[in-house]
Amino acid sequence: MKDFIIKLLDLKEEDLDSIDSIIQLNQADFMITLKVKSHICPQCGSFTHSIKDYKIRKLKHKILINFNSTIFYKQRRYVCKNCGTTFIEKAPFTGNRNVMTPTTVINILNDLKPYTATYSSVAKKYGVAVATVIDIFDKHVQIPRKKLTNILCWDEFYFNRHAKKKYAFMIMDFKKKYIIDIVESWWNEDLYNYFFNIPLTERNNVEYIIIDMYKNYKLLCNVFFKNAIICVDPFHAMKKVNDSLNALRKRIMRTYQDEKKDSEEYKLLKHRYYLILKNKDDLKNDDYEYDHILNAHVTESYIAEKILEISPYLSEAYRIKEEFISLNDETPETFKDRSEKEKELNSLIRRMMISEIPEMIECAKTLKNWKEEILNSFVWFEKRRLSNGPIEGKNNYIKKIISNANGLQNFERARNKFMYSQNLYEKYTVSEHKNKIKKAGKQRGKYKKKDDK
Repeated sequence: MKDFIIKLLDLKEEDLDSIDSIIQLNQADFMITLKVKSHICPQCGSFTHSIKDYKIRKLKHKILINFNSTIFYKQRRYVCKNCGTTFIEKAPFTGNRNVMTPTTVINILNDLKPYTATYSSVAKKYGVAVATVIDIFDKHVQIPRKKLTNILCWDEFYFNRHAKKKYAFMIMDFKKKYIIDIVESWWNEDLYNYFFNIPLTERNNVEYIIIDMYKNYKLLCNVFFKNAIICVDPFHAMKKVNDSLNALRKRIMRTYQDEKKDSEEYKLLKHRYYLILKNKDDLKNDDYEYDHILNAHVTESYIAEKILEISPYLSEAYRIKEEFISLNDETPETFKDRSEKEKELNSLIRRMMISEIPEMIECAKTLKNWKEEILNSFVWFEKRRLSNGPIEGKNNYIKKIISNANGLQNFERARNKFMYSQNLYEKYTVSEHKNKIKKAGKQRGKYKKKDDK
C-alpha cells in the first residue's frame, strides 16, 4: 500500500521520513514528512541542516477522477548558521503556489485543452474555485503570434455583443491548418497597425491570401503583402449566387397578396424553397414521399420543377446558379487552364447582365469586380483547392467554445483559449508568465453604511 501511495504522489522513497494516509469513500488524506537533508543557503551559498521550525501545509492533489486527495505536508524551515537567513526546504510536490501541487496544476491545464472544457467544469472536477482555474490558465497559457506562412486564410468571427469591437479577425495557415493569430478587431485602422508591426521580410514571403469578398481585406493585401496573390474563397462566391437566387425568390413571393397566400405557389415558395438552393445533382429522383402542399407522393426533383414553373425569371436564375456550380466544381484532373475558366466566367457574367433580373445583374457586377480573385482560387496544393474551408471549420469550434462558456468577456484570455484548444500541438509553459491577463475592475463607488448618519 505504501509503494502504491508513493507512486500515486510521484515521490521517491529515499526522500520520505514518514507517510500516513486516511482513505474514506471518496477522499484520501496523506500526512507526509520528508527526511532532513543539507540545504544550500540561497543568500550566501553555505550548507546547513539546522531546523528553525515546522509548518503544516495543506495542498490539493487531485490525480484520480471522482476522488479527492489532500496532502498535509509537515514543512521545515531551515536557518543558515553563517548568515542567519531562513528558508523552506525543497519538496518534489510543491511549487510557487500555496494550495496546489504542480501535478494538479498540470492536470488542470491538460483538462482545459478540449474545446468542450470550461473553467467552471474543470474547477468543479478538482474542487477548487473558478478564479483559481482561470488564474492557473492565465499564468501558464499565453500564446505568442506564429510566423506567417506562404498560404494564409483570413476571416472574421463574432466575439461578443457587449464589446465595443464585436468582430475579431483570425489568420490561419492553409497547409497545416493551425491558427497563426487572432486580432481583437477587424476594423481597418486596427488591422493596419497590426500588419505594420510585422516585419516586411516576413510579409514578403506570403504567396497566397484567401479571403471572402470584403474590399477592406483586399486593400490590406495590396498595401502590406506586395508579393501575395489574392484569392476569393470559392464557397463565398457560390454563396453570393445562391443569395441572389434566394432574394429573387423572396421578391416573387411578396407579390402574392393576402388572398393568394393560400395558393399552392405561395406555399411552395415559402416552405420548399431550400430545394432550389440545393445542387441539382443532390436532389432525390427516386424517393417518393408524401408532400402536404401538393397532396401527393412526389420526389424532390418534381417539387423543384413545380417551384421553377411559377416564374420564368426564377427558372432562368436557377439555371444560372447551376451553371456557376458547374464552373466552380473543378478538380486537378478536370481543370484545363485559367484562360478557359476565364471565358466560362465572362460568359456567365454576360448571361446575368442580360437576364433582366435585378438580383442577377447585381450579382454579375460583384463577380466582375472580383473576377481576378475568383480565378486565382483555381490552384491546388496537395489535392486541396485554395479555400477558406479550414478557417471556417475553426470558426465553428470557436463559436462552440463561446457558447459553452455562455459568452466570454476578456479577449486576451479568450484568444489564448481558442489557440490553445484549436492548435493541435499547442502547449502550456511550465514557468509562470509575468504578464497579467486579468483586467482591472472599475473602482468601487462611494456608499453609506446603515449605521452612518
